[in-house]
Amino acid sequence: MVAGRKEKVAKRYARALFEVSDPKDFDVVSTQLGALSSLWDESADFRQSMLNPRVSDVLRVQVVDSLVEALGGWKHEPTKRVVHQLVSLRKATTLPSLAQIYTALVSDYRKNLSLEVTLAQPANDDAIASLKGRLSQALGGEVKLTVQSDSALIGGVTIRLGDKLLDRSVAGALQRMASQISR
Repeated sequence: MVAGRKEKVAKRYARALFEVSDPKDFDVVSTQLGALSSLWDESADFRQSMLNPRVSDVLRVQVVDSLVEALGGWKHEPTKRVVHQLVSLRKATTLPSLAQIYTALVSDYRKNLSLEVTLAQPANDDAIASLKGRLSQALGGEVKLTVQSDSALIGGVTIRLGDKLLDRSVAGALQRMASQISR
């Protein structure tokens, strides 16, 4: 496969895998892809089994599954499906690029976790630290918070990450109920 085309395929599959992965699974996926990439680089037998046109697609998938099983088994179903798809399409040469691109996507995601949090009432430093810890755990990376208060929320919180808004305020709930009633 031509180098430019191989990168294009790897980017497409890495992006798809990233989008279906939960942030708490990022490290597991990166580790499994890294292990497959290392095997590709270190094992001529593995490369030959994937590149040999006489080896059937089914046998290639079985080889990958056996190697992953020896490493502890598949930990993330979408990763398994992506790798199986690439191997079945005879694009196993993209595995090292897939691992590298996926890891870069995760790294970029984690660097860009700047959240705007609006609370109904001002919060103390302990409450903000607690919220930051819970959000970091849920999103799979260190978050930066910009915290403000707005009494119009009545109660609850809104959290904005880029163009996505999570509205768990009383005012937002009332607006949603009013909208449903007026239908």
